[in-house]
Amino acid sequence: MNILICSVGRRVKLIQYFKEELYKIGGKVVAADCDQTAAALYHADIFEIVPRIDHPDYIPYLKKLCKKYHIKGILSLIDPELSLLASVKEQFENDGIKIIVPEKRVVDICYDKYRTYQFLRANGIAPVPTYINMNDVLKDIDSKKIHFPIIVKPRNGSASIGIHLVNCIKEMEPFKTGQQEYIFQPYMDGEEFGADCYIDLLSKETTNVFLKRKINMRAGETDKSIAVKDPILKQVIEKLIEALQPLGPIDIDCFKTEAGYAVSEINPRFGGGYLHAHEMGQNFVNNIINNIRGEANIPAGDYTEGSTMVKYDHVMVI
Repeated sequence: MNILICSVGRRVKLIQYFKEELYKIGGKVVAADCDQTAAALYHADIFEIVPRIDHPDYIPYLKKLCKKYHIKGILSLIDPELSLLASVKEQFENDGIKIIVPEKRVVDICYDKYRTYQFLRANGIAPVPTYINMNDVLKDIDSKKIHFPIIVKPRNGSASIGIHLVNCIKEMEPFKTGQQEYIFQPYMDGEEFGADCYIDLLSKETTNVFLKRKINMRAGETDKSIAVKDPILKQVIEKLIEALQPLGPIDIDCFKTEAGYAVSEINPRFGGGYLHAHEMGQNFVNNIINNIRGEANIPAGDYTEGSTMVKYDHVMVI
């Protein structure tokens, strides 16, 4: 069995995890990216430089790769590509290729940060306050409902690209007009937590919930984290999953506030901090392989609280 991983970027360790598991059954990892300097390309068994995901030939190119390398499963590591893959899921599955992504409804709720906020409120899950109208932001600042600083981010964004911290009304002026749609959120100064979960593609049951407290972030990804067990946070995560009905790996970010946990983002893919979960025995990679082979997974065993994950840099010359 061979698996195609798209938009691999610098996710070297995740590629290595897939190689380790696929080697056990004689499979290979094929990596794809539009950037020939994407480090993870050079750690796969096979790599291909592909068109950008917004190029009209992108999906036909993926289909050629699937035929060329006898691909049985496809996943992407970036948010903008998830909606595209979800929209062609049936086409690929007709050819016996499983795309590891939830249905498009789920992906679109997660990618649009204001729709995420609306979804959370509609389902009784506390969200981080989110605005799309600057006048509403200023009104709530005047009434002291929220305070500066304010986080301004693209409504459809990924990996902390385009995020700004503003400290006064004057600094908000540049975001009044323009083609880019923004959302506005109060800066959350509470502790940040994350959940890495896996929902079985066949049984639709949640098999893994790994909770962590984030110590440090870099470029929108968890750089250091501590494994935790918190029944209240777990209840929030389970309620969210029940309402959203995602499939496969999902990454959920929360802040701990005086009023409880507030969900900030939902990413229906491998999160940057998944490495911690994997090292603690929460093997989503093996789950995916089992599902592609037509085997449902059973709930995973427990993990040890208190372990600390620390990422570090490495260098390669191409």
